[in-house]
Amino acid sequence: MNNQDIKIENCLFQPWVGSQYGSASQFNIPILIVGESNYSIDPKRERPHETFTHRLIEGIIGGTWKHNFFSNIQRTFVERADSKNLREEFWHSVAHHEYIQDWLPSPRVKPSEDMWKEAKPIFKDVVSTLKPKCILFVCMRVYDKVAPDFLEESTPLVVDTNYPLTSKDYKNKYHPTLKIDDALASWIYHPTSHRGGFQKPRGIVNPLIKNAGGTPKI
Repeated sequence: MNNQDIKIENCLFQPWVGSQYGSASQFNIPILIVGESNYSIDPKRERPHETFTHRLIEGIIGGTWKHNFFSNIQRTFVERADSKNLREEFWHSVAHHEYIQDWLPSPRVKPSEDMWKEAKPIFKDVVSTLKPKCILFVCMRVYDKVAPDFLEESTPLVVDTNYPLTSKDYKNKYHPTLKIDDALASWIYHPTSHRGGFQKPRGIVNPLIKNAGGTPKI
């Protein structure tokens, strides 16, 4: 499975799917990373929209485009992101989907209720198609919007105290999870927020991968 194999109906931003996504990935399971939205002051400039996420991540891998959002995500999962080979290995091991399927005009603009409503069935199609075992929402707001649709009980994560920075912003010993189809899902704070970064979420992400049946890398 890869980008060329995937076509989600009514999905403006087709998800990125790495060529090693699944059991062949460096984590040994299919991991789906879910962000909230894309923004642009000139959406026409970003055409074709369906390949926007693909081109963005290809630019991250190749080093022609840089953004702390993506580098912090990678360094939450693995120690380093400072070479093309390391970036290629990571991003080709995961899938990435933006939940909101419309352009926002700037980073701090909240999606409308109609945007949330329209995104819901598309997300379900993404999960059904990609069949992840692990879903990480890199935005608490998206997790909170999704949670009411998936009420199957799931055991909370025990936060890994080997990462002392985690406990500074994730105060509880246990961290909530959802069961979404066959995937174990949870959330971290936005990677570029003051509670984000890459070291703080590791005590959440590592037990999430392990509890989903995968192999954490750090």
